[in-house]
Amino acid sequence: MKKFLKWFLVTILCFIALVIGFLVYINSIFKHEAEKHTFKQYKIDKVDSSTFRIGNNWFRKEQTGLYTLYIEGKPFERGLIAGQLTRYQIYKQEKAFVNQLMQIIPSHFYLNFLKYVIAVFDLNLYRSIPEERKAEIYGISLSASDTFNNIASNYQRILNYHGAHDLGHMLSNLGMVGCTSFGIWNEKTPDGKLLIGRNFDFYVGDEFAKEKIVAFVRPDSGYFHAFVTWGGMMGAVSGMNEKGLTVTINAANSNVVLSAATPVSLAARQILQYASNIDEAVAVASKFDVFVSELFLVGSAADNKAIIIEKRPGSQVVYEAKNNFIISANHFQSSQNGFSDDARKQKLNTASGYRYNRVLECLNQQKQFTAQDIVKVLRDTLGNKGKSIGLGNEKAINQLIGHHSIIFYPEKRIFWISTSPYQVGGFVCYDLNKIADSKALIPNTRSIIDSAFIQPDNDFLLTAFPRYQQYLNLRKNITTHSIDEKEIELFVSLNPNYFDAYEQAGDYYLFEKQYNKAELFYEKSLTCVIPGEKEIKRIKKKYADCQGKTAQNGKKL
Repeated sequence: MKKFLKWFLVTILCFIALVIGFLVYINSIFKHEAEKHTFKQYKIDKVDSSTFRIGNNWFRKEQTGLYTLYIEGKPFERGLIAGQLTRYQIYKQEKAFVNQLMQIIPSHFYLNFLKYVIAVFDLNLYRSIPEERKAEIYGISLSASDTFNNIASNYQRILNYHGAHDLGHMLSNLGMVGCTSFGIWNEKTPDGKLLIGRNFDFYVGDEFAKEKIVAFVRPDSGYFHAFVTWGGMMGAVSGMNEKGLTVTINAANSNVVLSAATPVSLAARQILQYASNIDEAVAVASKFDVFVSELFLVGSAADNKAIIIEKRPGSQVVYEAKNNFIISANHFQSSQNGFSDDARKQKLNTASGYRYNRVLECLNQQKQFTAQDIVKVLRDTLGNKGKSIGLGNEKAINQLIGHHSIIFYPEKRIFWISTSPYQVGGFVCYDLNKIADSKALIPNTRSIIDSAFIQPDNDFLLTAFPRYQQYLNLRKNITTHSIDEKEIELFVSLNPNYFDAYEQAGDYYLFEKQYNKAELFYEKSLTCVIPGEKEIKRIKKKYADCQGKTAQNGKKL
C-alpha cells in the first residue's frame, strides 16, 4: 500500500510539474507580444458631450446602446487606441459575458480550472491568428479590466473571446444559436442591385445584447472597412468595405474539437480588409483553417451577387445560387466533398431547414424588396405558412435573442443596423463613404443618416413584446421554483403556441410531484412546433418518466 501511495504521489507531482511547465511555456508565448510593443497612454479629448477623440481617432455615442468608433493606423496602435476609447464598454461586455458564464458554470473551482483548459486551447489558437490581428488584439487587451484575471490574463481572455463565436456555434448542436442571412439581386430589387439582410443570433444574455459598436477602420494596409462589434472584439461577424464587399457569418453543424485554429470572426475580418470582389474573398478565406464549420455569406457590389463560402476544418467549397437570391441558415448546401451529408442531418435534426424554408416563403411573397421590406423579413416571428409557433422559437427567423440585425446596400456603400430591443427597434443608417471622407469631427452632430431611418415595429412593441417580457420573467421564477399554480396558468396563456411554455409548466408540476398534470403539459408541448430532435427526445423522456411515476403511484394505491 505504501509503495502504491509513493508512486501515486510521484505521478501527481509529475503531472503538476508538467502543468506548471506547460503554463510557463504558454505565458512565454503571450509575453512575446508585450516585448514587441510599447504601451502608451494617450490623451483623450472631449469633442462634445457624446464624442471623444485621440488624434484622428474618435468614439461617439449615437443613442442608447449604439456607438460609433473610428480608428486608423498600424495594428497595435489601432487596438491600443480602440481600447482606451472604449475601456468602459470592454468592461461592461466582459462582465455580462462572465456573468452568463457563471450561470452555466457556477462553481468557482471549475472557473479556476477553466484557465488550464484555456492554456491548452491557446497553444494552437495563438499560432493560427495573423500577426496583424494579434497585435491589434494585444493593444485593445491593455484596456481590459484586471477584475477577471482569475480566469486568465487580460490578453489571453480577450484573445479567447474572439473564439467565443466558434465555441458557441460548436454548442449550436445543443440548440444555443441559429443565425439567418440572405441576399437578393437583379429582378428581386427595384434597381437590380444587391441587398443583403442578416440576423446575428449569438445570445450571451440580455445585458450582452444591449450595446453594440459600429467600428470603422482605416488600416495601414488593405481597404477601409466597417463591422458591427462590441467592447473588446476586433473580429467581424457582419461587415462591409469601401469596395462594397460584405461578409456575414453563420454557424454550421460542428463536432467538438480539442485544438483551435483561426477563429471565424478573424478570418471574416481579413476578408473585409483584403478582398474587393468574390474571387479575392474566396482566395483570402482559403488561407485559413477553422476549428468549426462555418458559412461565410459574401456579397459584392463588383459582382452584383452573393455567394456562400462553406468551410469546415480542412475543407472549403463555394456555393452559388442558380437564381436571383441566396439564403443561409445553419446547414451546408453544396454537394461537394460530403458537405451534403452534414446538410441533411442539420436540416432534419435542427431548426435550420425549417427557418430556411420560412425565408424562402417570405422572399416568394412579393416580386421586389427594398431595405424596408427586408427588415420585415428579419422581424418575422411566424413559422412556415404563417403559422404561430410561439415567440422565442428557434425555428423563427426572429427569435428575439439577436445581438444585431443588419441590411447592406453594397452598391451605395450604406447599411442599416438595428437598435434595441433586438430587431424590433428602429434601424439606423450609416454611409461608409461619408465616414471615410470625413476630414474633421463636427461637434454635436451624429454619424448616422436620420433621413434614412427605418421605424421600429410599434405595434409589436405595444402588444406582443410586453407579454413576451412578462413570459420571460415568469419563466425565471419557474426555474427558481418561486411561482404558484395561478401564475403557471398566466405563464402558459402569455405564449400559448410555444412548446417551451408547456414544457416549463410540466417541469413545475414534475417538481411538485403532480405527475398527472406534468404529463398533460408535456403531451401538449409535443403537439407544438419544436426546434429539433434533441428537444423532442428530452420532452418525450420527461413524458415517459411521468407516465411511469403515475403508474407506480396507482399500484401503491
